[in-house]
Amino acid sequence: MKDPVNEKRPARVALYGGAFDPVHCAHLRVARYALEQAQLDRVVFIPTAQSPLKAHAPMSAAAARLQMLQLALEGEACFELDASEIERGGLSYTIDTVRHFRECHADAELFWIIGADQFELLHRWHRIYELVELVTFLVLARPGADLGSAVSVLDLRYQVIEAPLMSESSSDIRARCRERLSLKGLVPGAVEAFISEQELYRNLQ
Repeated sequence: MKDPVNEKRPARVALYGGAFDPVHCAHLRVARYALEQAQLDRVVFIPTAQSPLKAHAPMSAAAARLQMLQLALEGEACFELDASEIERGGLSYTIDTVRHFRECHADAELFWIIGADQFELLHRWHRIYELVELVTFLVLARPGADLGSAVSVLDLRYQVIEAPLMSESSSDIRARCRERLSLKGLVPGAVEAFISEQELYRNLQ
């Protein structure tokens, strides 16, 4: 008979989707807070091809976003990069990504990292009632966020991740690139060098 105390528990894996255009230090801090507070084994970063709820496509090419993530995650033993949404192309529906991971990792306990702003829109997500059967949401708390509309989704499982307010945003970083301002401390050093070498975001309107 197996000893339930010593029996190995399923891996706890959080999926972290987003444009990562570019990935920045706050993304990494969010993943670390989630890793610690939800007692995760690993966090998988999944850059989107195109978000269904955003009107514009990512500003930089998929290959550049993947390269920046690879640089940012280097040396992070508990972080991984997955390119399945970009390889699939088209609109990146979370349910398709989660089902892909469920097929590949049948025994894992799956989580989805999400900001409070997106959590409030869960009732609009594609096939949300299928999705809530497959994942527990890890919600980054934001001051003044109203989680009521999401909590109204039946059978929703979620955990709030407490973190200090972080000012970095991809849109602000792109604006700094356009104005030729320093990114020091906002993105990992290797990502800063890559953006500079490739002259990313400089000519955005």
